[in-house]
Amino acid sequence: MINPHSTELARVLSTSVAPVFLITGIAAVLSIMSLRYGRVIDRIRTLLRDGPKLYQKDVGAEHLSRELRSLYKRARLLRLTIIFEIIAIFFVALTIFAVFFSLTFEVQLVYPSLAMFIASFVFLLIGLALFISDFAISLSSIKHDMNTRAAESIETPLQ
Repeated sequence: MINPHSTELARVLSTSVAPVFLITGIAAVLSIMSLRYGRVIDRIRTLLRDGPKLYQKDVGAEHLSRELRSLYKRARLLRLTIIFEIIAIFFVALTIFAVFFSLTFEVQLVYPSLAMFIASFVFLLIGLALFISDFAISLSSIKHDMNTRAAESIETPLQ
């Protein structure tokens, strides 16, 4: 074990805590993902409760069903995205632990630390890719909604 001098302790702490900034960045993205997930869940609940009243009967049932399927797909995707980001944070935390342990007890954990840090980035990138695909699904759903409503307004005479 290392000699507990304050300068050595400061070096150990600064080296092992440096990846905390990565956790902070991932947490910020995770916050946005969680808010988006909550909005999707709220929209699903609203449509389940008030959907038939929100859409006219001639377009309503099929359009409501399509929108609910799309929202459910997005909710599952966002849940998976959040899980991947949490796993990324977990691997960064393991990296911090390994570096701290390595420096404190003078045990060489270079390769495990490196592997955990790389794993954190892999999970981060997968989560971000899934997050981007959520945007693609939401745009597709909006496009379909716009087309449905445009066709509906053309067929319905103005009053």
